[in-house]
Amino acid sequence: MQEFERQNEKMEMVSEVIGDAIDDALEGDEEEEETEELVSQVLDEIGIDINQELVNAPSAAVAAPTANGKIAQVQATGNDDSGIDSDLQARLDNLRRM
Repeated sequence: MQEFERQNEKMEMVSEVIGDAIDDALEGDEEEEETEELVSQVLDEIGIDINQELVNAPSAAVAAPTANGKIAQVQATGNDDSGIDSDLQARLDNLRRM
């Protein structure tokens, strides 16, 4: 009987924690809606129609800039006793050469 009571108390605690977590998760949605409303209000006040701006935005994808084919490579220093500092310095020197 005592085991049953312990298990029941444990289950009540778990249920309470899960309920609180769900409440917290759902509470964030309300904040997001309030934020959206506030942003819309500010944009309306300054005369920007975000939907119209999105329609007028270019639809072509923007490509990421390339690094002219340069690829950073780690150079081994050959001295394992020198530690991390020399390895980091070699990497930094490699990046500066790019």
